[in-house]
Amino acid sequence: MKRTALAIIIILLAFSFTYAQEKQKIQWPWLNKDLPIPTIEVWGGMGLSSVTGNISTDKRLTGLFGAGFTMPISNENNIHFEIAYTFQGFKYKPRTYERNDTVLNLEKAEQRFNYFKLTVMDRYFLDKERRYYVNGGFYLAYLTQSRFQANYELKIGTEEEEHHEINDSNKDVFRPIDFGLTGGIGVRLGNQQVSCFTIEARISYGLINAAKPINGEKPKARNLYGVLKLGIDIPVRD
Repeated sequence: MKRTALAIIIILLAFSFTYAQEKQKIQWPWLNKDLPIPTIEVWGGMGLSSVTGNISTDKRLTGLFGAGFTMPISNENNIHFEIAYTFQGFKYKPRTYERNDTVLNLEKAEQRFNYFKLTVMDRYFLDKERRYYVNGGFYLAYLTQSRFQANYELKIGTEEEEHHEINDSNKDVFRPIDFGLTGGIGVRLGNQQVSCFTIEARISYGLINAAKPINGEKPKARNLYGVLKLGIDIPVRD
């Protein structure tokens, strides 16, 4: 419920800003500039995610979906806002752990993250037709779900090896907030007066260690993911 309310507030603020700007142009004609029309974008995407740090990891398939709002401040330069829900995480590399008379053979394991994400970016168009662009900025994310899944074989002393499976929530061992940098390059295809498709390649890197200290251990894990986004860009008209 809190996430839904936050999303509604952000959208209302965006539209209020648009309305205030248009009203200001009417009251002060000398401020009126021939700016492009603001746009709303709905999109989804897929890619690969992992973490950087001292954990032996591998990449896993990731996905995300959301909506965006682009406010032009010149013909080339724009401020771009996004709200999104992402499916991230990483895989642990298979390996064997030995301690005293205990042997654990990790066959398959992965860490899943779900984040609610707010992004603010500067979007710069490289051509007069406003088709090709680059963007860059930062994101703030809240961890809504964290789950660890694994298959492993465990052998203790002379006992027979036993197969085990885990599928547990472990949200308490990761930090609830993530903050980082993001950027990419994209293209808009179609009739911009009505709507157009957007294709964007983007990469994001977390500046905060997502993992908390556990039993004296200090794991380091900064989120890293790259995605290909596909969306529909719709002009906002009076």
